[in-house]
Amino acid sequence: MKVFHCTPDKENPLRVFGLNPYYDGEGFSKCHKAIRDEIRHIAPFGVRSCGGRICFRTNAHTFTLRMTIAHLCYDIGMSTYSCSSADVYIGARPTSFFAGLLNPPGEMREKDNVTAERTFVKSGEMEDVTVFLPRNETVTAFSVEIDDDAVLEAPTPYRNAHPVAFYGSSITEGGCSTRVGCNYISILSNRLNIDVLNYGFSGSARGDLAFADYIIAQNPSIFVYDYDHNAPTPEFLADTHAPFFWRVRNALPHLPIIMMSRPDYLRDEDAARRRAIIKKTYDDAVASGDKLVRFVDGGKFFPDHLTAVCSLDTVHPNDTGFLMMADALTPYLNEFLC
Repeated sequence: MKVFHCTPDKENPLRVFGLNPYYDGEGFSKCHKAIRDEIRHIAPFGVRSCGGRICFRTNAHTFTLRMTIAHLCYDIGMSTYSCSSADVYIGARPTSFFAGLLNPPGEMREKDNVTAERTFVKSGEMEDVTVFLPRNETVTAFSVEIDDDAVLEAPTPYRNAHPVAFYGSSITEGGCSTRVGCNYISILSNRLNIDVLNYGFSGSARGDLAFADYIIAQNPSIFVYDYDHNAPTPEFLADTHAPFFWRVRNALPHLPIIMMSRPDYLRDEDAARRRAIIKKTYDDAVASGDKLVRFVDGGKFFPDHLTAVCSLDTVHPNDTGFLMMADALTPYLNEFLC
């Protein structure tokens, strides 16, 4: 048997997407330790592997995946399948099929250094494999085992050389889909064959200008943001939303920016005030001559006759709600993707 381990070696055929850095000493983290230290309220979430994908191609009839998690976390709104497991897809990304979960063993709640292992069966053709890493966990090791006579090589590239960056709340992070492949960013990544960066921070995305600078440094192809759920008050949102936009825009004048208001299930007065604040940032940008900014109204994600089946808890979308969000965002992304 041959075993391939994820390492920072650029010649390694196992390619990691969506995480920067690839590995920082604590695990496969979605943002650098330096920015986690600077913005302390994102630190517990910035070390997660959320948004990361490990991709490769193989002609193996079977392959075994092993994934080690630093600490298995409990989440009141999501099962182990939802937040602690990896999704495995086989085939070309726009038409790939879900092959199953790489999930921790049962009875492992609140444990350290947990290893999940599973063998998958596929055709003997050379096919892409895409593994979406867990939402809530920090992955510390990952490997693929195949037969000696099989081949494993680097994956088919994504269509965009620079990833689409998303910044927002626990919803952006993927709460509360039934599994990681069903949140709206994962759906868009598969559907449009795009590399993505998931900067969702549960309860902690507050429009920090230091994180705007961090996003600028990633040089994304498109930027999407909707952190209004995490703004403590509408006044806080009004004080931070436009400065966050202009920080990014002034540094990257040719970057398409899509600003959204939160998925609006209750459609109450507070949500309306927040939506108006975001819309004003958009209107002011357009008035300044900005032709690369778009506004997406979260109040229109869920049609009236389906609102009752779009949410887990009136805040977080379920799979139905996430699919509707992906459907709404698809034309905006297609407008700017090369």
